[in-house]
Amino acid sequence: MNLAYAKHMFVLGPTVEYGPGVHKNIGAVAKGLGSTKALIVTDPNLVKSGVVEKVAAPLRAEGLQVEVFEKVVSEPTDLFVHEGAEFLKKTGADLVIGLGGGSAMDCAKCIAVMAENEGHLTQYEGAAAEFPNDKKAALITLPTTSGSGAEIAGWSVITDSARSYKMSFGSPYLEPGYVFVDPELTLELPRKPTVYSGMDALSQAIEGMLSVRRTPISVALGLYAVKLLSENLPKVYSHGWDLEARSNMSIGSFLAGIVINTSGCISVHALAETMGGLYHQPHGLLVGLCLPHVLEFLLPGDHELLAQVATALGANTAGLSTFEAAKLAIVRVNQILDECDFPFLTQVGLKADDIPQIAQLAMGNVCTSDNPCTMTEADYVAILNSALADNRPLN
Repeated sequence: MNLAYAKHMFVLGPTVEYGPGVHKNIGAVAKGLGSTKALIVTDPNLVKSGVVEKVAAPLRAEGLQVEVFEKVVSEPTDLFVHEGAEFLKKTGADLVIGLGGGSAMDCAKCIAVMAENEGHLTQYEGAAAEFPNDKKAALITLPTTSGSGAEIAGWSVITDSARSYKMSFGSPYLEPGYVFVDPELTLELPRKPTVYSGMDALSQAIEGMLSVRRTPISVALGLYAVKLLSENLPKVYSHGWDLEARSNMSIGSFLAGIVINTSGCISVHALAETMGGLYHQPHGLLVGLCLPHVLEFLLPGDHELLAQVATALGANTAGLSTFEAAKLAIVRVNQILDECDFPFLTQVGLKADDIPQIAQLAMGNVCTSDNPCTMTEADYVAILNSALADNRPLN
């Protein structure tokens, strides 16, 4: 794809504050928005660790009342959204704060919107979710991981409890108005969530660059995000209190979020989201494990861009043909997975009997349409069979 002749349209909307300690400004921002009562949507671990209080304290200092909805768990379902929406209406909060990883922020966005809409969340599923009404409460996001990109995106992923299927929702109504990206809030994140969310961000940066909707901005930001994330992910896995490495991860993750917000994800996420609903494994874990297999499948058609990705990943491509250089992107992804002790897809549930169902469901995932080549069920079957036969391709 020659981007010089392509036409693009995208929106970069929220106000963003970045840097260590910026979460302390949330009280002044909330007051400036005219808010009087905040609902923090989060998970119980962040309550126990004291992170929620770090955010609540500056809100109270500016005279706001604070309520907490702390029932969000990993891979949240529509049931959490509806319970949270009812809680929001009951409290009368005029500010919703999504504090946590992608699960908490996605829930917060849907809670704010569904509080103003009738019916069930499932009826609005889709890349162009047609919610009749916008949210009334202001919406602020604060990521405590470096991975999902949910803090910037007008997207949410929520599991349909009836189908055990991850639904995607895309709408400008889901976009936050203000974002705080504070690496200090990621310092206490345990090792596994750190690398799982970090690999999610790395994959998002790569996927957005390969997407059929890629733009000059997504390629430029994606390459820098890949460099930051690949250099620093092993560092934060080994030394979680390294603020410089955590800061670089926060920047890289945020940039990756912009990439997917403008260009979308591809088949890596289609497969990971499908398997997440089936196997109930962490999203970032499945994304990381699917990434090299999808890249191997795409290698013949996208080797020029993958060669640039390989360089951003730190591979030495000097003297190599473009195709051979592109292979090193997959090799480097495998090396990062091994450095961070990722298992194999076969070790987290993938088995031959499930492949036809996964392929069928992945075809219905919104990310499939953004793949750089048209996908079929047979293509997904081939990718998954390859994962059964070869745990790390091109190793």
